[in-house]
Amino acid sequence: MDIRKLEAFYNVYELQNFSKAGEVMYLSQPTISSHVANLEAELGVKLFDRLGRRVIPTQAGEILYRSAVAIFENVKQARTSIEVLRDTVAGELVIGCSTIPAHHMLPEYLAVFGAQYSQVSFTVHTSDSGDVIAKVTEGQWPVGIVGHKPEGEDLAAHALLEDETVVVASRGASWLPRSSGPVPVSQLALLPWVMRERGSATRQALEDTLGRIGLSLQDINVRCWVDGTCEAVAHVLSGVGLSVTSELATRQLVESGALVRLDVPELMGRRRFHLIYHKGRQMFPAYKAFVDFCLSR
Repeated sequence: MDIRKLEAFYNVYELQNFSKAGEVMYLSQPTISSHVANLEAELGVKLFDRLGRRVIPTQAGEILYRSAVAIFENVKQARTSIEVLRDTVAGELVIGCSTIPAHHMLPEYLAVFGAQYSQVSFTVHTSDSGDVIAKVTEGQWPVGIVGHKPEGEDLAAHALLEDETVVVASRGASWLPRSSGPVPVSQLALLPWVMRERGSATRQALEDTLGRIGLSLQDINVRCWVDGTCEAVAHVLSGVGLSVTSELATRQLVESGALVRLDVPELMGRRRFHLIYHKGRQMFPAYKAFVDFCLSR
C-alpha cells in the first residue's frame, strides 16, 4: 500500500473534501481522486460514498482511517526518534567486548559516560576477541573492545588501556614450585594448566610466545579447558592448574595472597586493548561521543 495514496485518503477523510485535500497536499483534485480510486481498486471496496458535494466514509473507510491514524502516528514518532538520534547523544549503544575489558574496564567507562549522557542506554555482549572482531566486521555489533589489534583494512582500531600477561597459580597448590626464582618454561610445561578457548587474545599471546621459543600447546600439560577469563581464574584459584592470564583480572587475588605470580620471563609481556568499529558504518552522535570518550581516557 503506497503511503502517498494513504495520505490522500486520510486527508479526504479529515476534510471531507477532495479539493481541500489536494490543497493540503499541493496536488490537483483529479490526482487526489486517482489516489483514492487506486486504493479502492487495491482493497476491492469503496472507501467513500459521494452524496452530492458531501463525502461520507464507508464502513471500510472507517476501518482504514483508524489504521491510517496509527500508521502516521508511528511514522511521526519514528521521525522524532531519528531526529533525536541524529542530533543528540541519545539512544542505545550496543558494544561487543572481550572478557577482560568487559569485567575490568568497560563497567567504569559506562558509569562515567552514562553519568554525562543520561539519554543513552547500553547493551553489552561478552565474547572472546575473535568473535567480537568477527561480529563488528559483519556489522552485527557497531563497536567492540578486544585484546589485540585486528588485521585488515575494514576496521578502525584505537589503542586503549595497557595490560600485562602473568602466570598465576593457587598459593595452596601441591604442585607449586617451591623456588621463588625464575621458573624455566620446560619445567612449567610439565605442571597442570588451565587453558582458554580458541579465539581468546590471551591464548593467542601465549601461543605466539611459545612459538618464539620453539614450543606449542602440544608441549603443555593442559588439564582443563575453559571458555572465559573468570572461569580460568576460578579454576586456578581452586588448584586445578596454573594459567597465563591478565594482570588486571588477577590483581586483587594476588594482593590478597590467594594467588601467586610465577616468575616466567618468557611468558610475561604487555598488550593493549583496542576499541574497534567498522569504517563503513555511519556513526550517530551517541557512538561518536562514546568513541571520543574512550580515546580520551
